[in-house]
Amino acid sequence: MEYTIRDSFDVSADRYWEVFFSDAYNAGLWPALEVDYKPLQFERTGEGKDLRIIRSQELTPHRQAPKAIQKMVSGTVRYEEKNDFSAADSAMKVVTIPNFAADRVDNHGTYRVVRMGDDKCERIWEGVCKVKIPLVGGQIEKYLVGEIQESYRKATDYTRSFLKENA
Repeated sequence: MEYTIRDSFDVSADRYWEVFFSDAYNAGLWPALEVDYKPLQFERTGEGKDLRIIRSQELTPHRQAPKAIQKMVSGTVRYEEKNDFSAADSAMKVVTIPNFAADRVDNHGTYRVVRMGDDKCERIWEGVCKVKIPLVGGQIEKYLVGEIQESYRKATDYTRSFLKENA
């Protein structure tokens, strides 16, 4: 399943990324998404257009997973999210690895921020979610994409609020 999520923000693309990677923003984002967040890796190299950030984090949603997923997990559903950001491209490659059926779940995409003017940008998520599990793969894909779409909706609301409060 391929899908796209688009949202605009009244801020420059550079400011968007600056906020996105800030500790203050992330301290409020994850509770707003009802997700426990544990940083695993953060490497920042270069400056300006040469900036590159490699980040990895463990995410644990507070929501109950559907029974099809619960049967494959011992304990809590968690995900490791791996990010590779390039300032030159104003984009971040994202791979999300679940703690269940990781060899049969392909969940990845590109998170881009496009300049729409001096103080306006558009965030574009182009995602792919493929689950190769007989009988329930399609149901799990729909669930995961639905969760991602809802998370982006909440993240958009939180981000707009954060940007207003931290102009």
